[in-house]
Amino acid sequence: MPQSYRLDLLQALPALESEALRKLGAVYRYSDGATLAQRGQRMKSVLVLTKGRLRATTSLIDGRERLIRWIEPGEAVGVASVLAQLPFQTDLIASGSCEVRSIPGVEFVEAMRRNAEVGLAVATLLATRLSEVFDHVVAQAEGRLHDRVQAALQHLAAENGVKLADGRIRLRVTHQDIAEAVGASRQRVNESLQDLQRAGLVEMGYRQITMISRKRKRDGPAV
Repeated sequence: MPQSYRLDLLQALPALESEALRKLGAVYRYSDGATLAQRGQRMKSVLVLTKGRLRATTSLIDGRERLIRWIEPGEAVGVASVLAQLPFQTDLIASGSCEVRSIPGVEFVEAMRRNAEVGLAVATLLATRLSEVFDHVVAQAEGRLHDRVQAALQHLAAENGVKLADGRIRLRVTHQDIAEAVGASRQRVNESLQDLQRAGLVEMGYRQITMISRKRKRDGPAV
């Protein structure tokens, strides 16, 4: 099963620095569909999701939306934009009601200067995101739609999956989400998902897909 890319940044920081940044950060609440950041925008703050879920998306030339990933509670966005003064790379949209702590970029950088452990935690976050980007590129490079769907599921499972006690990984995801992630029609993605279910690699439910490890499929349920 895929290695998780998720890192709760404030939990990873030294306790005193984490508490100081929490106090400095203002908390904002957003309703479903609200846009928190846009592609090309330069971020002045690091955003840490505290409640809810965010969609990181981009738009194709023909106007279709491409799902990159979800942002889960504890994850930070905007770090690279703040540190390097680079444009933010995706649109960030609230998926349901959510709450975000906005930490001023100046204070965030100052915390890195004060404490090497903060810098190490940020470096770990950025290294993790770099690895994630490479996996995303590989997932999109698959030639056959069936392979792209399976690669996209693996990629999203590493970012957003919940590991169950029996080793399976559950994704809160719709067929439309997968269609957006691979750039194909929902009908064709449905057919690929049905093939994966018949092969015993996934189980489909209402607004969720559960991935089954090959080892569990071979060995059967534990007794």
